[in-house]
Amino acid sequence: MVSKAEPTKVLNYWIANDYLDVAIFLITSLDNLRNRGNLLKRDLDELKRKLKEIDEKIVQNPDVAVPENLEISQLFKDFHYTELEVIQRVNILIELLAVYYFVMRKNLRELPKAIGSRDIRPRELHKEFNYFVRQDMKDVWRNFKYPDVTHFVELSSKEQNTLGKILTKSAVSTLKKFREVYEFQRNFRIVYNKYKHTLSESTGMFGINKEKLIVQSHIFVRHKEEEKTSSGKVETKYHTYLIPVSLGIIEYFDKIARNTWTLLEFLIGNTLYFLANKEKDFIPKRLFVESEEDKNDLIQICNKVTTYAIPNIRGRIKAKAPDQQTMEQINKKIKTNYIYRMDKDIFNIETLLKEGVTISKD
Repeated sequence: MVSKAEPTKVLNYWIANDYLDVAIFLITSLDNLRNRGNLLKRDLDELKRKLKEIDEKIVQNPDVAVPENLEISQLFKDFHYTELEVIQRVNILIELLAVYYFVMRKNLRELPKAIGSRDIRPRELHKEFNYFVRQDMKDVWRNFKYPDVTHFVELSSKEQNTLGKILTKSAVSTLKKFREVYEFQRNFRIVYNKYKHTLSESTGMFGINKEKLIVQSHIFVRHKEEEKTSSGKVETKYHTYLIPVSLGIIEYFDKIARNTWTLLEFLIGNTLYFLANKEKDFIPKRLFVESEEDKNDLIQICNKVTTYAIPNIRGRIKAKAPDQQTMEQINKKIKTNYIYRMDKDIFNIETLLKEGVTISKD
C-alpha cells in the first residue's frame, strides 16, 4: 500500500516552498469543478428530456407537427436554447482547461494570482487551444506529472516495464481526448461567441416526414466575416451555421463535456498529489486504463509501492469576521448595490497563516 501522508509535514512543506495558496486554490478548484460538472450534466439531461417530449408528442399525433402549431414550435425553441446553453457551458469548460493548462505549465505558483484580464489574453488562449493538438507524449508526461517508473525501487524490472506500458497507454488516451476537445472548440467557437454577444440565432423551425415519422430541426446562427479575394479586395461575406437536433449530437456534447471535465480534474488532482508528495514521483490516482488486465496489474503494482501517498486532501480556512463598523458598511452597500467589493484578497498568505490553515487526509 502507498504510505500515509502526514498533514503537518505536508503543510509545512507547502509553506516553506511558497505553495500554500497554490494548494488551497487547487483543493478549491476541484470542489468547484465538481459543481460545474453537475450543472452541465443537468443541462444535458434536460436536453434529452425535451427531445423525448417532442418525439412522444409527434408520435402520438403526427398531424400536430405543422409550422402553424405554436405549441410545437415553442417546444423546439425551448430545446434549441437548451442546446445553445450546453454548447456555451462546454466551451466555458474548455476555456477553463486551457487557462489552467497554460498557467500551470508556465509557473504553477502564479496560478492563484492569474485571475486578471491581462493574465491570459485571447490571443494566448487561442494559442493554447492549438497546443492541445501540438503537444506530444513527452509534454503529457511532464504536464500531468507522470513518474519515472525506475524510481519505484519496490518494483521488479518486469513490474516497472508493465507500469510504463500502462502509463504510456494512458498518455496516448490523454492526447486523443485533447484532440477531440480541440475539434469541438474549433467547430463551435463562432457559434459560442455569437450566442454570447449577439441575437443572431434562428430557432423553433422544424419539418416532419409523416410517413416515416422522421423529424428534422436545426438551429441557425448567422455570422459575418471580411475575407480577401484573390485580387486583394476585401469583401464582406455572410455565413450561417447549422446545428442539428438529434440524440446523436446530445451524445457528442456529453462525450466532449466528459473529456474536458476529466482532463481538467486529472490535471488539478495530479498537481495536488505532486505537491502532497513534496514534488516527488507518484503513480497518478486517475489513469485512462481500459483493459481489465491493465486495471488488475495496476492495482497489484500500486499495492507494492510505499514511497508515495495519494491522500484525500481537504482544506479548511479560518476567516476572521469583520468588525462591527466594517459589517455595517458591507450591509449598507449590499442594500443599495446588491454587491460589495472588498479591498483585500481572501487568499492572502499572511492572513491565512495568521488565522490558521489545516489540512486533513481523510
